[in-house]
Amino acid sequence: MVEPGTFATRSGKSPNPLDNGYQVELDPNHDGLRQALAGVVGELPSGDPVAAAQALLKLVDADNPPLRGLFGQGFHPMIQQAYADRLKTWDDWQDLSVEAHGAPGIA
Repeated sequence: MVEPGTFATRSGKSPNPLDNGYQVELDPNHDGLRQALAGVVGELPSGDPVAAAQALLKLVDADNPPLRGLFGQGFHPMIQQAYADRLKTWDDWQDLSVEAHGAPGIA
C-alpha cells in the first residue's frame, strides 16, 4: 500500500482539495475538513509524479518490500506524532485494556 503525499498532477500544480474538478457535488458538512486539508496541502511541496513512479518500481522489484510506504515529503513527522499519540493513549488506558480481557481461563 502506498500513501501518496501531494504531487503535481494537474498541469504541474498540486491537487486542490477545494477544487470540485470531476467529483460529485460537495457536502457542505465537510467544508471544515476540506479547509483544514487545504491548509496542510498548501504547506507541503509538490512531488514529481515521475519520481514517484520510479520509486514505486523500486518497491515492486525489492526482494522484501514493505507492506506500507509513504511517498512524498512531510508525511513522516506527521505519522510519527500520530503514532506517538496513539501509543500514549494506549499506555494510559492499559489497565482498562487488561480489565476488558476478563478473568483468565474463561471460555
